[in-house]
Amino acid sequence: MKNRIITDIEKLESKEKNKHLILSNRRKRGNVIRKLTYSGIALIILCGLFIGSAFISPVMAEVVSKIPYLSKIFHSEPINRTILRELKEKGYKIAGLGGNGRYIFISIDGSEQYFQDVHEEVKEIAANLLKANDYDGYKIKVERQIDRPVPATSDRDQAISEAVEISYDNLIKLQFNVLSSGYQHLSPNSDKVIINIDIPNTEARIEEIKKIVNESLKAKNIDSYSIKIHKIDLAQREKEAKWNEIFDAIFEGLTAKKEYKVTGFAYSFHPAPLQIIIKTSIKASDKDANEKVGKIEETINEFLNSEEIQNKINGDPYEIIIRGKNKQRIN
Repeated sequence: MKNRIITDIEKLESKEKNKHLILSNRRKRGNVIRKLTYSGIALIILCGLFIGSAFISPVMAEVVSKIPYLSKIFHSEPINRTILRELKEKGYKIAGLGGNGRYIFISIDGSEQYFQDVHEEVKEIAANLLKANDYDGYKIKVERQIDRPVPATSDRDQAISEAVEISYDNLIKLQFNVLSSGYQHLSPNSDKVIINIDIPNTEARIEEIKKIVNESLKAKNIDSYSIKIHKIDLAQREKEAKWNEIFDAIFEGLTAKKEYKVTGFAYSFHPAPLQIIIKTSIKASDKDANEKVGKIEETINEFLNSEEIQNKINGDPYEIIIRGKNKQRIN
């Protein structure tokens, strides 16, 4: 940049020398501009050195290298969100974007012709963003969004939905502590439904709740149903909620790079301690299996044992379980 700017200045000076009748005050003004320009160059170079020092200075490089890999992911925007934002800012009609750990699926809205015109561009933009983040573990699939007609709600389903809503309102009015309510069919082709009611585990009036729900359903002439009351430990739910963003960082960080061979992620709080389950394509018979497994454990432990994460999880105990290609534990 410095050389290019200086060359441009020299060209301008050369042109000035070839001009005739250069006034004295113009000469002076040219000298001032040249001084200001060189000052600008010095400022640009200093800024470049300052910014670049984080990448060049051995001291700064050492500091950056000590930040756990997953901590960097934790403080970054999720890659799916980055890609979606970038595509929308560029004006592409994106119906949705998701992933399953191995693929990033991008759904494009619009006509078939529009899809044909832009799908390669969309894929390239997504690929460049992955490359910029040094992510080599994802494959990109771009497809056209096809709107399918939503099945009409049956009269019975409409009546069930209204009955559940009425019963919830009645429970709240009577000061029952109800967190949520809803229903589901026992199976796709079954008329029997299950009414689900979530309550805190401190709410003891189970039979009274069932009675109010029954009254609402009978008023709508609904039969063939059962009521399930789910007791929720709110303290445990809060504890689990704080782990969600931590799980997101672990999942993205390990699936984004081929070196980890991670194909899936799961967790279980019951029974204690928390089980962090990593699914991989590693075969126990691979000569470097132990090395790969050790790398995964080290990466997760380094992240979870960092001061920041420990402050969030308050020393919650956990166990890392790594499963191989045959779904058996290999650590």
